[in-house]
Amino acid sequence: MTQKFYCYVDETGQDTRGELFIVTVVVADQERDQLRQACEEIERDSRKGRRKWVKTKYNRRLAYIQQVVERPIFVGKLNFVVYQDSQDYPSLTVQTIVRALNATGETDYKATILIDGLPRSLERDVGLRLRRSGVRAKKVRGLKDEADALIRLADAICGLVRAAIQGRPAMQALFERAIQTGILRDLSEE
Repeated sequence: MTQKFYCYVDETGQDTRGELFIVTVVVADQERDQLRQACEEIERDSRKGRRKWVKTKYNRRLAYIQQVVERPIFVGKLNFVVYQDSQDYPSLTVQTIVRALNATGETDYKATILIDGLPRSLERDVGLRLRRSGVRAKKVRGLKDEADALIRLADAICGLVRAAIQGRPAMQALFERAIQTGILRDLSEE
């Protein structure tokens, strides 16, 4: 039977002019509703709410990530790649989506790809690039950050990875714990 995947994609680092670019892909399957519900509970409990990562107070960011790292439902769902010295953002984003879907181990699937801030004018182009890379993309759409708890999760994971790379001790510790427990997967070496 064909597996259905939903990929929620966000990136950070365009402000560094290619020095550092991070792409995060949250891969959801039949557990999508449970994942979304878990995210909404964590947003409430941590008091992060529906705000973007950069507009959230540091202590709430920390509380949010701590709760994500403690929930087994996220194991194997949160993927990221860190790129350096490149400004080919669309290609890097496509490459990360390909890696995240390959990491599922599934070959018979259909994927709905939801990318934060992707302009409607680029949806078709990104879909074409993905299909040429072997991804069975059923649909490619842009989303606003606040639109869905899972795109907000992708935004938060981008923030976590960036903060860890930039040397924030508390975030580094959470990042390392997330990697060790399998909640977060670094696909940079794939």
